[in-house]
Amino acid sequence: MPTALLNGRIYTVDPTTQWVRAVLIDKGAFTVVGSDEEVRSAAPEGTEFVDLDGRLAMPGLHDAHTHLLFSGLKFRYEARLSPGGTPAEIVHDLHNCRCAELVDEGTQPWIVGGEFLPATFAEGELDRAFLDEAFPDQPVFLYDYTIHHALVNSKALEIAGLSDDSLDPPGGRLIRRPGSNELTGELVEQARWPVMRVMPDYRGEIYRDAIAWAASVCHRYGITSVQEASASPQALAAYRDLDHAGGLNLHVAAHLVWGEEGFGMATTAELDRTIAERERFASVHLDTGRIKIWLDGSPLPPHMTQADLDAHGNTDETNILVAEDQLTEVLSRFDAAGLSVKIHCAGAGSVRAALDAFEAVRQSNGRHGPAHEIAHCPFIHDDDYKRFGQLNVVAEMSPAIWHLDLPGHDHAFKFRKILDSGTTMTIGSDWIITPNPNLFPALQGMLQHGEESVDLATAVALLTIGGAKVIGRDRMQGTITTGKSADLIVLDRNIFEIPIDQIGTTQVLRTIFEGRTVFESDTLSPGTSEH
Repeated sequence: MPTALLNGRIYTVDPTTQWVRAVLIDKGAFTVVGSDEEVRSAAPEGTEFVDLDGRLAMPGLHDAHTHLLFSGLKFRYEARLSPGGTPAEIVHDLHNCRCAELVDEGTQPWIVGGEFLPATFAEGELDRAFLDEAFPDQPVFLYDYTIHHALVNSKALEIAGLSDDSLDPPGGRLIRRPGSNELTGELVEQARWPVMRVMPDYRGEIYRDAIAWAASVCHRYGITSVQEASASPQALAAYRDLDHAGGLNLHVAAHLVWGEEGFGMATTAELDRTIAERERFASVHLDTGRIKIWLDGSPLPPHMTQADLDAHGNTDETNILVAEDQLTEVLSRFDAAGLSVKIHCAGAGSVRAALDAFEAVRQSNGRHGPAHEIAHCPFIHDDDYKRFGQLNVVAEMSPAIWHLDLPGHDHAFKFRKILDSGTTMTIGSDWIITPNPNLFPALQGMLQHGEESVDLATAVALLTIGGAKVIGRDRMQGTITTGKSADLIVLDRNIFEIPIDQIGTTQVLRTIFEGRTVFESDTLSPGTSEH
């Protein structure tokens, strides 16, 4: 059924006509963008008319960095731990785990949950002993607040073949009790891999439901397009199957995981095979032509696994997860195949290492390959800003850590400096770290970041057409323009006319994806009338 939205303040993000009053939507696309009179006169028989009552509408938002499968599992199925919970509170929470229903019958279920906060534990408390006492015969895997590290019990270590005699694996560390080789059960970065390899897969319908639920949460916050930053084989299959069944109401640009078994939920060999067979996962709303690489860890205590620069301006290799020659080789291969690569970089050292590798690839392959991305970019050395634009590398800023106001990040995310250097920038939620994918607090924060602030029009463009350009869909989405996908959101306030302090609490009243309403608020919803 055609739909006409009338009597609105519609911000199109299209520089040719930034503001209109009404739009007509038919067959999933905008067919008229203009005045109430123009839309009414063009509306065919049977059009549904929606009175916006003067409310602000704008294009659907693009989330440049999210983890929908992980978020769906975390918030819908796996055990949720009380914030800052004590060992006794954690054990209590774990007894409510729905783990048995997640795996096939006959498979031993694991208790999986999160996230624990290391800082809340007393000295010596962050140890598998309290998990062993409560769950001596059932394996337990808990992820911490960074999602990069874990705590497991003795049963999990036993199944994984880890013991006090085990050596630290490359890219990871097995934490030991003071003065001994005894494992505490805490696993840092890639030390999680041996345990995760032996954890059972969930049933396929669990993955599909987790993503469907996560997509519905995106709609609640006005997100109609995402970049899935950890597209494991399980996630890809779930996205594809949902799309084939008509249940995926998002544009998804999936970054297939390379070389990271924890976030990839598979062995490195399986991840390589998935990349090689990526076309079999592609569907109408799922683009599988992108790659994700983790170059370092997390810039948060207590482990601080980001890669910094040393006193001489060189990358400190301690926390680098992919060797320089291997990184250059694999980037060159992906670049030659036309695959855009997003590299996770949490420290200024990893950013420089990534830029060095991209520079080597541009020199060997030429400068006509796809635009690549560096994810997060909280810290960049002053000398490296201009290199982004010179190398056609996108600075993807997912300021979850920044807008959660965690310590040590007061001077992170220099939005203005990035843009002034001629760099393409995108914004993501990094949902899984945050409690939801709400981008409006980040939007407000970008306007209140001191000398690194940007103006509202620029920030909105970054969250709409800017993201669409990076994933190569700016001809199809990102602005309210005739012929483009009818992805539109209606807000409870006009963000262009209110104090900046009120932008972060903006509520979405309606989300339209390809002309269909996929979310409508129970309260304050615009009225409708039939024509």
